[in-house]
Amino acid sequence: MDEMSVRVAGKTSLTSAVPHAPDDRKIGTVIDRLGFIATSFLLLYSSLSYFLAASDAQDGEVGLPNQAAFFARLAASIADFPIPLAHALTDGNVFTHDGLYFLFYCFPLALQIAEAAWLFRWLSNFSGPVTKTMTDRLFFWPVLFTVACIPSVPVMTQDLWFSALWGEKIIDGLNPYYVPFTPEQASFYPFDEVSAMMTYGPLWAVISAGIMALSDGNVWVTGLLFKLALGGAWIAALAIVRQIGRTHDEATAAAGLVAFGWLPIGHIYSAGEGHNDMAMVVFMLVWLMRLPSGDRAGPLALAASAACKYTSAALVSVDLLYRVGRSGRLDLKSILVPYLLRGIPAAAFFLAVLFLFFRSPTFFDGARGMTGWQWLQPVDVVRVAERLMGMDLAPLRWLVRGSFAAFAMWTLATLYRRPTTENTWKAATAVMAAVVFSISTHMWPWFMLWILALAALVPAWWFSRWIFGVAALAPFSIVPFWRYEVGFDPFYTKTLPALPLYLGATLFMVWMLDREERAAVIAWAAAVPGRLGITRPHRS
Repeated sequence: MDEMSVRVAGKTSLTSAVPHAPDDRKIGTVIDRLGFIATSFLLLYSSLSYFLAASDAQDGEVGLPNQAAFFARLAASIADFPIPLAHALTDGNVFTHDGLYFLFYCFPLALQIAEAAWLFRWLSNFSGPVTKTMTDRLFFWPVLFTVACIPSVPVMTQDLWFSALWGEKIIDGLNPYYVPFTPEQASFYPFDEVSAMMTYGPLWAVISAGIMALSDGNVWVTGLLFKLALGGAWIAALAIVRQIGRTHDEATAAAGLVAFGWLPIGHIYSAGEGHNDMAMVVFMLVWLMRLPSGDRAGPLALAASAACKYTSAALVSVDLLYRVGRSGRLDLKSILVPYLLRGIPAAAFFLAVLFLFFRSPTFFDGARGMTGWQWLQPVDVVRVAERLMGMDLAPLRWLVRGSFAAFAMWTLATLYRRPTTENTWKAATAVMAAVVFSISTHMWPWFMLWILALAALVPAWWFSRWIFGVAALAPFSIVPFWRYEVGFDPFYTKTLPALPLYLGATLFMVWMLDREERAAVIAWAAAVPGRLGITRPHRS
């Protein structure tokens, strides 16, 4: 696996060193035109989001009375202004036809994905050196993408209002990990989920309470402050991807920016939909940035990440094996004592934030309540085959689920043997992929942000390119579930969409390989049986 990755990555590094390149201004003009088109369509998406969400409230299979009431109030407040289609916010009658709904939700995102795929392929085949000016332009436009998404309203999820209601509980002097919000409180927001106790980490609870204290419960100010905080975190994460990528070369930084910044999943789910995942991700990237220095800021950032959303705690394994491998020591005591001393401030910070709210083990009941959910996993592709073939393929399901965990273990072993920064990035990517695809029973599209940020640090790696494909297609996979959650066979809304998602991601990965890279993959695959001691019997 490592040989193949080296051969594939080597070509990108070599092409980036060629001394002759086209005029930077011409390349910059191409990037600017693509960025302008993407920004224009994101502004269109932000405008359409009001009508898409209003249509969900009126015409989706799930009744959303609070969301419908919110848009009715909005329509009434702007009734005296000459705003086209203002009445449609109340009636929800713009996108009543499913074809129109899918078209106007999917097309602005699909256009930007096509641009990102073209840019990524173009960078992979670029014959000249990637300059700092080009990289900075690739960074500039995603910042504008974020600004364009801030005016939108959440379309495919209402999680922003979960954070608002839990933060409001804290302001009221109640513990949201033990006391759920009430339906009466939820009615003040465009929010129609059932009452629930807090599922996110305690640091995000503190941040949510701070935002609610500033907004004083105003719906518009609340939404804006959450979007600004998360959009700012996403831009900071993008800057860190650029900085870490430049430690390798400008070509790596540029490709990482295209994957992380130009795919719509980042700005749509941070500044657009208001998911808190980006708070976890930005601290995770700060940890990776500080890891080579060996100071205490790295573990502290990782603790802050896990305190926002617990899943990044799995990266402690990467941190530990990197330190152990770098030390070169064999004595367990001489390894663990300095490591534990280095981690004391991080552990103290995490526990201090945790015990602001922790009172009993039922603290985790909200998070445990999600363990029964099941959709959009790679293993669901096997379930599709079972449905079509009428067979029980349980061993194959376990094999698919376990393969991601096994791959993560392999990258960790490689990191221990060769503790380089690149192997660290690969191990971190594989570990978070194992969390999403092996440990979790369901996959929301925004979960891909956990992996995408890490994969963007090693954009030439074949696995990173598969992750890019999943991240590109994930926003579309949720549409059947969100639009038709009730009234349809869950197989068609939660399981079947996994087939085009992961098949499409695999095709995207193969498409991103050029002829030499495909030859490297084929050669590696042909050598696998020999490495495993599997030989074809001689036929005389």
